[in-house]
Amino acid sequence: MKQAFGNVWKLDSRKLLWRVAACSLLGAVFYIYLHVSASGKVPALKEHYQRYLLAILSTNLLGFLVLQIDGLLNQWLKWKTNFLLRFLVGFVFNVTLAVSLMYVVGRYALHTSQEELLKLCILYAITVFIYEIFYGWFYSYRHYAITQVDELKSNRLQLELQFESLKSQISPHYLFNCLNTISSLLFKDSKLAEEFIRRMAETFRYVVSNQKQQLVLLQEEIDFVRSYCFLLQVRFEQHLHLEINLPKSLMATKIPPLALQMLVENAVKHNQISKENALMVYISAIDNTYISVTNTKTKAINPAQSFKVGLDNIKQRYRFFTEEKVAVRDDEKFTVLLPVLKSAKPKTTNE
Repeated sequence: MKQAFGNVWKLDSRKLLWRVAACSLLGAVFYIYLHVSASGKVPALKEHYQRYLLAILSTNLLGFLVLQIDGLLNQWLKWKTNFLLRFLVGFVFNVTLAVSLMYVVGRYALHTSQEELLKLCILYAITVFIYEIFYGWFYSYRHYAITQVDELKSNRLQLELQFESLKSQISPHYLFNCLNTISSLLFKDSKLAEEFIRRMAETFRYVVSNQKQQLVLLQEEIDFVRSYCFLLQVRFEQHLHLEINLPKSLMATKIPPLALQMLVENAVKHNQISKENALMVYISAIDNTYISVTNTKTKAINPAQSFKVGLDNIKQRYRFFTEEKVAVRDDEKFTVLLPVLKSAKPKTTNE
């Protein structure tokens, strides 16, 4: 109740002035109309200033009350979900208020006749009806405009987050490591070098083709992770082990591109990999509701704080599609649980 009746004070001075001016003009015009229809003459301001003032004040009071009632109704009934019902309820409430107020003012203050009183009530009822139509149209248009702006902002933020995740795949450091590995393989194992180049091309093809995609098939992401891990396994001389155990029923679900790859990359970045310190990465499912990415821990080579960069990126991207949280467990092993996305559409927020 406080919030609704506080709406008027939230108006800036310009809007408040316009509303007072509009209500004042409306009250004066209605009084002139009633007087002209009864006597055929425009009432002189000097002789009728008290009635002018009364008509103006009563119309402003009505405008204030209508504004507060609409504020309350907007909390109870949403234009977005119940447009017709909201319009009818607002119309009935405000017309009842307008007729009641004008009846009291007209009969006991302006001392109008029954015919004039009826005209006055009809005029205000029509005015409220027109106001409710424009109010509903404006409210719907405003909601539509805000929704469009929010959607554009959401899409832009998604693209920015994806760009951050994609940058790591085309960074000079990543290219240098790949080219350096190819250079060493050319003289040692030409077949392995050929396979390495093919897998490297597959990873870049995946990155380029999905740079603007919000979601990809889990099967596509898994294939990409396999190719990406092959490059890492060659680089670390098979001391990195990847095990994927996911049910076929999940392969047709969606996932943000590079989400799994970023978790594998984080595991490699923040753990020492050697013959004595082999790194194990497991990708599995939990009750078909979460995708679990777990890696063993070896000697840390980077501060744990840097984990948050990639994880925050993934968490923010998942917020667009589900209310379920990305869970992180850091104990004997490091585990990240990604919610299985049951819908491929971004979630919407209620008004």
